[in-house]
Amino acid sequence: MLLSSFIGNNSVKESLLAALASGRLSHGLLLCGEKGTGVNHFAFLLAADIVGRQDTERIEQRQNPLVQTVKGEGASGQIKVDRIRQINNNVNFSAISGDKRVVIIQNCENFNLPSANAMLKNLEEPKDDITYILTTNNPRAILPTIRSRCAVYTLSVPDMARAREYFAGQGMDSALFDSLRSIYGPNIGKIKAAADEKRHAILQSALDAYECIQNRDRYRLSVVCYTYVKNKDGFRLMLDDLRRICHSRLSPSAVGTLDAVQQFSSVLNTNASLNLVIEAFSIRCIK
Repeated sequence: MLLSSFIGNNSVKESLLAALASGRLSHGLLLCGEKGTGVNHFAFLLAADIVGRQDTERIEQRQNPLVQTVKGEGASGQIKVDRIRQINNNVNFSAISGDKRVVIIQNCENFNLPSANAMLKNLEEPKDDITYILTTNNPRAILPTIRSRCAVYTLSVPDMARAREYFAGQGMDSALFDSLRSIYGPNIGKIKAAADEKRHAILQSALDAYECIQNRDRYRLSVVCYTYVKNKDGFRLMLDDLRRICHSRLSPSAVGTLDAVQQFSSVLNTNASLNLVIEAFSIRCIK
């Protein structure tokens, strides 16, 4: 079973796999865990085991018709009722082949009232061949009516020794793991993502930006930032990495940088020119 490969949380994995093997798996599952515990990845692995497929990558890329994924839209990340209705239309038929199907709702704390009510109806009247997996990083924000109709499982941050062992098995040397952990803390998902070549390049840009700010080198800071003048998502990730670096290496200049990062991260959610945002950010960081 693919779920067995997930780092830590053995009791949760054993409980779910036993329920799946015996046919007692609830039609509504709520997976809770703080950011970095990998609740969404856990959901994809579980979905693959439920539908009996080994192609987790295709499931995560939304290319397996047996697994549908819903996530919030826009800057607010709100899950709108039209999206739930669309899913309902897609699954409101019996699978001709008898295959099991899964609907994953990511960050379900972002339901609004209409979408929550639409989801509630599915949980109250589940179809035999469909399992709903809801994930959240903020379980206290889940409506009681939703929670009460789901089997709730809480994931914990894995032990760092176990995480180190896991990443060593993936070919990551200990020094790189320690470096990434100093920035991302126990956020395993962030550490795993940063191992990707393109994602690691963004982290390196953030490290370079931090060094520029420390040395008060505005010209070089501008050069680093203008790398993302046509890549708003990349610049947003770089700002997030810069924020984490500042938290891990607090210094007088880091405090001011944190304020700038917070300010311009919000500006990125508007229609402001990215070129002007980058220019203003460079000036704001080094006055």
